[in-house]
Amino acid sequence: MATAPAATRATVSGDCEACHTVTTGIPLKPGEPFLYLLKGGSDLCIKCHSSATGETIKIMGNSKVPIVHNTSKPEIPLAGGNFRYVDISLGGSDAKGHNVEGIVSQDVTLGNKPPGYHRASDPSVIGYNENKRLTCAGSNGCHGDRNIKDTFAAIRGTHHAKDTPLDGSTTARSYRYLKNTAKVKGVIGLEDSDWEYTNSATDHNEYTSTINYLCASCHGDFHSVEGPWFRHPVDVILPKGHEYANYKVYSVEAPVAREVIPTSPTDVVKPGVDMVMCLSCHRAHASPYDAILRWDYDAMISGEENAPSGGCFTCHSGKRYY
Repeated sequence: MATAPAATRATVSGDCEACHTVTTGIPLKPGEPFLYLLKGGSDLCIKCHSSATGETIKIMGNSKVPIVHNTSKPEIPLAGGNFRYVDISLGGSDAKGHNVEGIVSQDVTLGNKPPGYHRASDPSVIGYNENKRLTCAGSNGCHGDRNIKDTFAAIRGTHHAKDTPLDGSTTARSYRYLKNTAKVKGVIGLEDSDWEYTNSATDHNEYTSTINYLCASCHGDFHSVEGPWFRHPVDVILPKGHEYANYKVYSVEAPVAREVIPTSPTDVVKPGVDMVMCLSCHRAHASPYDAILRWDYDAMISGEENAPSGGCFTCHSGKRYY
């Protein structure tokens, strides 16, 4: 059973005018009163979390804001990666990330269909609408309550709500606002205060297997536990013996999920206890590599004298040599 860390830093503070206006706003439905009085219309999430420079953390009011889309080369991509890599207009490609509406165009090959989508694995009442684009939040998004279609309604109030303890009970108290639905506990983890802008074996996010269930909402048939395995196993315990026993020091390149979240990031990895998760191999938003991988898969060549020590070989350490 995962336990919740005590401190997070997602609550917004400072001048209201950084996000709000007193004159116009976004109606919940056409013809209804303006409820949010937010600047920037439906693209506000994207405008706040984007930058024309290479900065990946900016200041708005008294709050640090993580940047997930840079039009210039990101100086230090954060833990989730950067949507620049999937932006074809900036030299990216569809294979390198999630094609979120308002940031990049629709995926040419997949359209709006999440690969591996299986309705039975999606806990939301509404389900994913393949006739609509992928969004940041809402029923076709990852953040907030997916039982609510509207992007803003799905995360309404979370930036001002109490966000401790991080126990998955509400959207604000879920890791990175990844709640899924009101009736399903949100993702639990330990949030690095600078989103891994600085990172090391003792400076990083900590995850639980709850992140796997969120990913499975849209990719339920990607890594089915009904054998035989046709793809890499996920949501499984890192084997205790053989080559896996060599993974003892936490790698930010190939992170593991914990059964119990520590009170602070730890560099200790316990094969036989810690778990392989979706984010062990992938970034959440986009990466420089195909399939949103954390590393260049083409560089993973076993048996070579100068074979890299990271990537796949973090867990499969013996494969470097034979």
